[in-house]
Amino acid sequence: MKTLKLLEYSQFLRHKYLETLSKLLWEDVVKDRGASFPSLRDIYLHIVFVVDAYINYALQGNPNYPSVNYNEYDSIEKVTKYLEQVESKANANLSKVTPEELARNIERKQKDGSTFPVPVEDLLLDLFQEETHHRGELIALLWQMDVTPPHKSFIQYLRSQMRK
Repeated sequence: MKTLKLLEYSQFLRHKYLETLSKLLWEDVVKDRGASFPSLRDIYLHIVFVVDAYINYALQGNPNYPSVNYNEYDSIEKVTKYLEQVESKANANLSKVTPEELARNIERKQKDGSTFPVPVEDLLLDLFQEETHHRGELIALLWQMDVTPPHKSFIQYLRSQMRK
């Protein structure tokens, strides 16, 4: 179940990026940088929100996921708490995923209200690519700030896990 391994890798990187953001001045974390979401904080919160929406809501058959007011997260501690809450539920939900579950179709609701069936595995792969897309933004913005992103390739991650 390589899809679950990719999600595990993403979770590892989420923690590494949070660690990097926690070392920056908060003003730099919330500064509008003109990306898909204005600030590093907002991009990061969007990443966490998508994990929540896909795994804790859509995968569970609930298309009514809550919205996130980014301005409520006015400290790295609040961002960390949100991440911990989302991942705790997501990890519990993912621990129940079987090969049969990956093939199951769920109804995916669009912004216009329409729905269509999508296999669970495709939804999880979409989650992975969505997070990768926004992680790329974080990488570029950190480089612009002369901050080295905490990137580790998937193969490097797998090798590090084998050594444990």
